[in-house]
Amino acid sequence: MAQQLPATPVSLLFRLRNEQDQLAWQISWRRFLELYNAPLLAMASGIFRFHTGQATPPQSSLEDVVAMVVIDFFSKDRFDPNRGRLRTYLRMLTNARVVDLLRKQRPLDHISIDDEETNHRNEIPDETPEETLSFHQSLIATLIEDLRENIPLRHFQIFELVKLQGVAPDVAAEELGVSRGVIDNTVYKVMVRLREIATRPEYQCEYYQ
Repeated sequence: MAQQLPATPVSLLFRLRNEQDQLAWQISWRRFLELYNAPLLAMASGIFRFHTGQATPPQSSLEDVVAMVVIDFFSKDRFDPNRGRLRTYLRMLTNARVVDLLRKQRPLDHISIDDEETNHRNEIPDETPEETLSFHQSLIATLIEDLRENIPLRHFQIFELVKLQGVAPDVAAEELGVSRGVIDNTVYKVMVRLREIATRPEYQCEYYQ
């Protein structure tokens, strides 16, 4: 059953432009957008304010930027985890799209952009606390997706009940028609597997550095 689930963004980083598998490509970008929409919106908002002197960006503009970043992510040169962090790459794409949008919004009679402004537009501001929190939440969601692909479905159901939904082990055992021992043993095994996945370099690099 786990084999039928869509791949996570982490595993898809190495299959982004597989033109022979259009269905996988469509699942990829849709799931990626679901998982990373919130941090991309936070990135776009922070970068927009940086380039406009803290002006509040319209929601429609932020959504346009996010849509273009997702398109860029899946159409440009493949992201290489060995050359940098995913969040850094996404911020670079987001900054470029925000700058493009701001250039298009300039009045037609406005003077051309000078060198000083161009240099400022090429700068990428530091992460805001909202960005960091949102990205970490998305990364954890990705980790859970990764876990689900790597354990039996029944094990994930028990883990989801007890650890994600906060159902008491005794209640979960009664609900699923198994013993308390089965619940405890399964949760222990899943937690061991979760820690193994979480120690992978792609997660450690993105979350802690």
